[in-house]
Amino acid sequence: MSHRIQSVTAKEKFIIEATFFGGEKVQYDMKQLFSVFPQFQLFQTEKNLFEDVSVDAGGYGISWNEELDLDAETIWEDGILIEVQQKSDLNHLLAYHLSAAREKAQMTQKELSEKTGIYQADISKIERGIGNPSLSTLKRLAEGLGMVLTIDFIVKD
Repeated sequence: MSHRIQSVTAKEKFIIEATFFGGEKVQYDMKQLFSVFPQFQLFQTEKNLFEDVSVDAGGYGISWNEELDLDAETIWEDGILIEVQQKSDLNHLLAYHLSAAREKAQMTQKELSEKTGIYQADISKIERGIGNPSLSTLKRLAEGLGMVLTIDFIVKD
């Protein structure tokens, strides 16, 4: 399973702080890329560009513009884990599980959209944790993936 980014923030001294869907917060020092990929040196002269970082659709990477991007796996593998949040909100937990189920079914969002009749943009929103799908939508997604939707209530300790 690939690691996916939920949110990203540009910090001082060219540090990126990425929060992953599992609740892990990782810091990544962009300066290490300046000598390897000269295009990242633009951050030294264009401070606003560095601060304008955003998460790519699906959370598989981050980007600043069409030429400057970085994949989530690089941040995960070469970054420094600084925090693990134990609780994930329900929308982000759903986002993580839907994306994992779609990957397991080896389907793209577009293929799932065509199979279920649910707009790809809506699937993307759910997978980014910003959608609020109905139970009917969740059932259609599960069926489109060839899976069964289960909902469970667990007693708190």
